[in-house]
Amino acid sequence: MKIGIKKKLFLIIFLIFSLNIITVLLFGGTFLEQFYIHNKKQELIQSSISIQQAYSQDGITGLQEPLQECAAQNTTVLVYDQIQRNFIFLGNQNTNVDPRIESELWLRQAEQDQIFNKLQGRKYVFMEADGQLTDSIYFYTKLNEHTYLFMETPKAYIETTANTALQFFAYVSIGALVLGILATYFMASKIVRPIKQIDSTAQKISNMDFSEKCDVHTGDEIEALANSVNKMSDALKQNIDILKRDLEREEQTNKMRREFVANVSHDFKTPLSLISAYSEALRDNTEPEKSGEICDILVEQSNTMSQLVNQLLTLTQLESGMMTYEMSFFSINELVSTVIHNCKILLEKKGITVQSNLEEEMMVQGDFNRIVQVFTNIFENAIKYVDEKKKISVWLTRQNGMVRVNLFNSHPPIPQQDLNEVFDLFYRADKSRTASAKSYGIGLAIVKTIIQAHEGNCGAYHKDDGVVFWFELKEFVFEDDEEEFE
Repeated sequence: MKIGIKKKLFLIIFLIFSLNIITVLLFGGTFLEQFYIHNKKQELIQSSISIQQAYSQDGITGLQEPLQECAAQNTTVLVYDQIQRNFIFLGNQNTNVDPRIESELWLRQAEQDQIFNKLQGRKYVFMEADGQLTDSIYFYTKLNEHTYLFMETPKAYIETTANTALQFFAYVSIGALVLGILATYFMASKIVRPIKQIDSTAQKISNMDFSEKCDVHTGDEIEALANSVNKMSDALKQNIDILKRDLEREEQTNKMRREFVANVSHDFKTPLSLISAYSEALRDNTEPEKSGEICDILVEQSNTMSQLVNQLLTLTQLESGMMTYEMSFFSINELVSTVIHNCKILLEKKGITVQSNLEEEMMVQGDFNRIVQVFTNIFENAIKYVDEKKKISVWLTRQNGMVRVNLFNSHPPIPQQDLNEVFDLFYRADKSRTASAKSYGIGLAIVKTIIQAHEGNCGAYHKDDGVVFWFELKEFVFEDDEEEFE
């Protein structure tokens, strides 16, 4: 049988409270009277000091005020003259002492001598005796060389006071116990209430329901626990959402990968079939004037296959992490100009005009051949998809230690979602259009991977009547000694 935390808290607090009361009552019943007797002895000592001071200043006549204080404390005072061997003061009067009181207070001659001997080396002596008249505490001390002070207080008064106090405390303890039980119940309920709320929220989290939050404001560790549960809920929800998106993206990537394999297989088959057919035609050619045309077709199909194979090899290196980089510094202006020049024939064939702003030379750090591959992919992509306006522009900018290469081509608007994902592997914004342009969604993914390996960034955005693709590299700045050396 499980015992709830509320019952546990109630039982623990109740037991502690009860044990405390029982302990106090037991110790009170055992030691309270002794405590009162100890305090009474201290009062007798203080009273004797006051009497001694008054007697030394004014003699017997000066004892009136301290004796009134002693009477208020239910204490009898006697002054004894050892030379005359009689009491010269009793209470607050100069009188002879009743023989019964004398026998009770002053004891026998042998005991007097014993007390005198004890007082020789002490300031005072206490004696407790059960006599015929009363059960009292006796106090003896010297006022001067031959005069002694005797004080007596009944123990019955002390016992009555102690018993009354103990009885009163017992009643108070019973009332406190009842109130403590009620207070303990409400305290346990108050402590358990936020814990139950945290448990309810945790149960919903375990069932993948993140709608409920812990609303706890106790200002202690329970509130801290509730806040931790809320943070955990938010983090789990966020991570699960990310995981779902990643799974959806992975599923989409796998789908695009399957489409890619199917397209590549088809595109391998087509040029291979053409190469095979035209090779046979070239072998059996009976019309020599067609040999040049056949060779051009064979070269074109071979280049198509070579480009596809190169992209597949690069893709394999990317996925396996085997791509290596040889870092150096070089002029990005010269690299861009070289790639544009190499595409001159293709540009003229398509009637495309390229405007470039490369006047200010900028040096960057990176792998020259890989950056050539990056810009070539972006530039050929622009040539492939430029619209009928046939505008392409290239310019360089620098900011925060980075050099940005910007490439604009006129193009109809691309949906923003496609523009955000165009650098993802196997992604193609328009399958019908990209299929006709022989695009497999690899080129820009290669660009992104290489640029990220260079601790740079890349992206795309709309501008006027076209699209700008850009990438950034770290700018290389010559040190003073290197400039002097050159």
